[in-house]
Amino acid sequence: MSRLELENVFKQFGDQVAVRDFSLSVEDGELVSFLGPSGCGKTTTLRMTAGFESPDSGSVVVDGFDVTDLPPNRRGMGMVFQGYALFPNMTAAENVDFGLAVRKRPAAERRARVAELLELFGLAHVAGSYPHQMSGGQQQRVALARAVAIQPGVLLLDEPLSAVDAKVREELRTEIRRMQVQLQITTILVTHDQSEALSISDRVVVMNHGAIEEVGTPTQIYAEPRSAFTAGFIGAMNEIPVRVISTSGGVVERGGKRVTAPVAAELNDGELGLLLVRPESLEPLGPSSGSLNGDLTLTGRVEVQTFLGATTRLLLREVPAAGDRSAPPSTRLLAVDVPSASAGRWPAGSQMEVRIPVKASRVIAGQSAAGKPAAPANLDA
Repeated sequence: MSRLELENVFKQFGDQVAVRDFSLSVEDGELVSFLGPSGCGKTTTLRMTAGFESPDSGSVVVDGFDVTDLPPNRRGMGMVFQGYALFPNMTAAENVDFGLAVRKRPAAERRARVAELLELFGLAHVAGSYPHQMSGGQQQRVALARAVAIQPGVLLLDEPLSAVDAKVREELRTEIRRMQVQLQITTILVTHDQSEALSISDRVVVMNHGAIEEVGTPTQIYAEPRSAFTAGFIGAMNEIPVRVISTSGGVVERGGKRVTAPVAAELNDGELGLLLVRPESLEPLGPSSGSLNGDLTLTGRVEVQTFLGATTRLLLREVPAAGDRSAPPSTRLLAVDVPSASAGRWPAGSQMEVRIPVKASRVIAGQSAAGKPAAPANLDA
């Protein structure tokens, strides 16, 4: 039996549909992230799970019991808000103890539990400090410790790291995962930060316009997106137009060359599709390059170099082959990641030929799920 089940949850505010037919089962001890842009319905879904909003239809089930009509304090859940929501007149230890005190746990049990959690979250040295005396990272750790003190069946995290700086955010997300695995708490994390979701989740729920776009492990979502929206939203993705020759055989054509690639089932023979490939999978070609082994090539002119540390991202404008009409040239800039030590070989204005490894790619429909043309590739890291 799943620890948490959301069944056909629907929520509308006036004429605006916030969440549409949302169904998801979360297993015991699993960490699932709701990931998507602002306004996609992820926080509303979390608030309905917690009991702070009531769904117009559908149900919330915990351990086999329907809790849809129960108030938040009777659902056995802990929640960490975006703004911490600590009590300013209580010390760190008193904040952690609050839920235990409300539940009238024995004093000795409370002291032991608070001490255990302060140690677990590295807060023992600030146990007697008030929120205004603590850093943002320390306040967030206190909020997390307070939420898990009552040993909730489900832990809900609403953008818990959005108010801290990048370095602290990276440290805290690692701590959240360590804590979650150690305590085996079923956890839902709402975030718009793709690196946060991919780095600590067992599964990621990508949301778009109030609905689930797709669900999968971080590896599946990153390497095998099933929609143009997910491909563009998760990391940097190149979208290269190709023509489908055979859906059943996985044959596509570009530049007059036919190759075998993974093709989405919903495509028909003769249609245009988008071949998706990550910047790190593209390989610059040179005199010493080996045979193509069934891969495609593309030639472009370097327009921009962006230093990313160990790698440098080159943005290329495609130079179409003369007379080729098998598929229209891409109007998007192509992102290619190369080692920074060798990036000087391709200054702005230079021409580069790259190998497109079809085994590391995926062909999907060139339309989004809403029937609109797919959005330009996301070229942010």
